[in-house]
Amino acid sequence: MDLDLIAREQVFPYHRALAAGIGRDELRRLIRSGACRRLHHGWFTTSTTEDPAELHRLRCAALVQQYRGHAVVSHVSAVIRLGLPTYAAKYDTVHLMATSGTRRGHRKRDLIIHPSLRSVDGPGGLPHTSAGTVHPAVAIALAGLDDPRAFLVPADPALAKGLVSVQDLTAAVALLCRRPGVERVRSALDHCDARHESPGETLTAHVLRHLGYRAVPQVQIPGTERWTPGRQGYRVDFLIEGTRVIVEFDGRTKYESGSRLWEEKQREDRIRELGYEVVRLTMADLRNPARVREVVEAALRRSRRRAG
Repeated sequence: MDLDLIAREQVFPYHRALAAGIGRDELRRLIRSGACRRLHHGWFTTSTTEDPAELHRLRCAALVQQYRGHAVVSHVSAVIRLGLPTYAAKYDTVHLMATSGTRRGHRKRDLIIHPSLRSVDGPGGLPHTSAGTVHPAVAIALAGLDDPRAFLVPADPALAKGLVSVQDLTAAVALLCRRPGVERVRSALDHCDARHESPGETLTAHVLRHLGYRAVPQVQIPGTERWTPGRQGYRVDFLIEGTRVIVEFDGRTKYESGSRLWEEKQREDRIRELGYEVVRLTMADLRNPARVREVVEAALRRSRRRAG
């Protein structure tokens, strides 16, 4: 039997397989053949993925169906289900939030059902989504309670995509009241920026800010118009305010081919010829703020020597 006929979002429960005439022996055979695999207690998936984030998303899909009407996906699980990036996410536990108004939750080995936030669905509140999650702003705020970077990384693309507004994020943080970690999230509110185009750029801004640098994102460099379609000019990740020092984040997939690497080198050479210093940072650099300060300060010194 084509299991896609009974699977929804690539998951299905045992009772749905049984209703389609697939008994335990047949299900075991399908599992052995690789047609499906056990995902969660009483739930199976047609996916063959081994990616922890994708397996977590599939478990969320199963639990949305299992708890429909009683709970929705919450915290970092909702961030994953909504397709937003995460920071240092843990995939072993799925988070749900009760919708029945109860203030009590419960915990299993790999599942936590949190008490409901009473005001989330109230007048002027932040409603649950049709995807079976808490409002994106609530999910992002809850995900950031342990670390403000876990708030900023999904918040920036959510703003860029129009999933949330700054007002939504502010309201979501207000809902958390005196929860441990809420002050860390509240302090990060003013630093959300839809101009950051990747988690790496969000984290670069976070590190530069804490090192005391004022970095302006997505700056177009004058004098580079002739090298770009539409004469838009080269746009760089960050410019240290009041200087001619550019900071670029280098992601793992930024250079997918030799031609792209050559184009980037040519772009950087042209920018340097205009009197700018370029600092390139990787994720490894961001984990070592002292190293970031060292290379930025060196670039600032070179820039001052050029100017002098």
